[in-house]
Amino acid sequence: MTKTFTPTNLKNLSKPEAFDQQNQDDQKFYDGIKQQLDKLYREPSAETIAKILSYAKKR
Repeated sequence: MTKTFTPTNLKNLSKPEAFDQQNQDDQKFYDGIKQQLDKLYREPSAETIAKILSYAKKR
């Protein structure tokens, strides 16, 4: 009988510094568009409302 195993000493993970930098970049992007997203959520355009109503009528 043959024993098989996966070595646990391999590290396939990204470096923590690169991961932190990516999170910071993502957060900066989100902070930049947050106001516009909130505005769309609170005050959808007439076009958006029309698309929703049109879709609802088709169903």
